Amino acid sequence: MTPELRVRWRAHLCGLCLTLRDHAGQRARLLTGYDVLLLSVLVEAQAGRQHTTQAGPCPLRAMQPATVVSSGTPAMQLAAAGGLLAGSAGLHDKLGDGDLPGMTRGAARRAAARFGRDGDRLAAVVAFPTTDVIDAPRAASQVEQRPDASLDDLLAPSGAAVAAMFAHTAQVAGTRHNEAALRRMGDAFGRLVHLADAIEDFVPDREKGRFNPLLATSTDPLTAYELARDLAGRVHAAYEELELVDPELADVLFGSTLDSAVGRLAPVTSTAQAAVGFAAVAVAATAAVFGSPRRRRRYGPYDDDPRNDPLYDPRRPRRYQQQPYDPRYDPGYGYGRRGFRGPSCCDLIACNCCANLACEEACGSDCCCCVV
Repeated sequence: MTPELRVRWRAHLCGLCLTLRDHAGQRARLLTGYDVLLLSVLVEAQAGRQHTTQAGPCPLRAMQPATVVSSGTPAMQLAAAGGLLAGSAGLHDKLGDGDLPGMTRGAARRAAARFGRDGDRLAAVVAFPTTDVIDAPRAASQVEQRPDASLDDLLAPSGAAVAAMFAHTAQVAGTRHNEAALRRMGDAFGRLVHLADAIEDFVPDREKGRFNPLLATSTDPLTAYELARDLAGRVHAAYEELELVDPELADVLFGSTLDSAVGRLAPVTSTAQAAVGFAAVAVAATAAVFGSPRRRRRYGPYDDDPRNDPLYDPRRPRRYQQQPYDPRYDPGYGYGRRGFRGPSCCDLIACNCCANLACEEACGSDCCCCVV
């Protein structure tokens, strides 16, 4: 993003956080997310810049004020409603799967009910039908119980929920002609988000015996990644059909940002693993042939004892001695031309093998890198 686009993106992010606070209380701010943020971005892309207001300092902005999209705009209200409903559905899903510890289940159940009520109330303000979003966990659970369910069937409930939210941005923005393309775009995006979650949780779900769409349908990660790329292509194709008046921020989020997110889902192939292993062997072989940097053990500040020199007078600080300063006999601590200083790190850890090895890794010598 350019600096200007980053400021605009932050205006939506912080605006969503404050809208959740204003309409559902402080706890609801935990539901601030990048996915539902796309709803307000889509409204702005179709209807033009939204009304903004000044927000006070925030720790997440390094205690700096910021210009944010106002919580009174329909764009923010739709995004906040989507966040509340999705958060409620997610908690109900985790409660149904038994993923939460017993001591937190009561609090999670109450939070899910409250988020659902606040989401319904806020959705009514923007005339958003909540059926697809609320029914998504139940529909997904029903599909998961079918032994013959395909991967496409398992991803469908998430696609339907996001499709409804994306399509409603056209109504909020007053551009009904975009509704069909937004519905297709939302369906592909919802499936992609669910698939991405399944790919990222593939290994832990397999180890813990939890349900995963890829495991349930015997889909390998490489095939899932190819499907993710196909879904991203569907998002791009539907987005190109939209008629937008201010698409600059949406272009970045649904373009390069989405492609980068999908690219991170690519599985590590055997070729890449072999390349990493070969690199490790090459480094080890190089170290064996050329050797590591020569270690310089220091058991004292000097090899020669300065007390044997006639210029050395231990009874007085050096700055009060009459003899000229000789750097050969500066022990690195005590009084010197720069005043008093304590022993160096090298002097303190000279007999510590582990510390010497750590310093050698840091700067190529057992002399600490902070004094080199």
